[in-house]
Amino acid sequence: MRRLRDEAAAQRATEKEALKERRRAHPAEATLNRAALLKSWPSSKFGETSLGPIRGGHAEFVNAGAHKGWTATRLVAGAATLGTPAAVAGRKNKGAAVINVTFANGVAQTYNVTPDNTNLRAANQYVNAFSALAAQLEAEAGQQ
Repeated sequence: MRRLRDEAAAQRATEKEALKERRRAHPAEATLNRAALLKSWPSSKFGETSLGPIRGGHAEFVNAGAHKGWTATRLVAGAATLGTPAAVAGRKNKGAAVINVTFANGVAQTYNVTPDNTNLRAANQYVNAFSALAAQLEAEAGQQ
């Protein structure tokens, strides 16, 4: 029983080291996974996600004027209370932003992105990393 546990632990350690080495060679995968932590975007392990392979796929970030803006009602409320609590919560999400991801197996997903700086930056980072990783994996496959 102990021998089986030790063998399983050694196997996990080997797999963990192989994944670490691969991510050193594919830094876009680490960036993609870091951005995916913020939202329910699929993360990657050895170029595979839960929805399909990255190689041959593509992603695009559509930012259709997503931003936080003041509305007339909230401006009036902020002025009426001399800019205290209403002013703090006075900005409202406006516009739309989405990530369209297509995986190599044909699965396509669209993810909504809330228009705040952190999420917009993460979405842009995710799409750039996805595209970079897909291109790198495609180039590696072409060399072989």
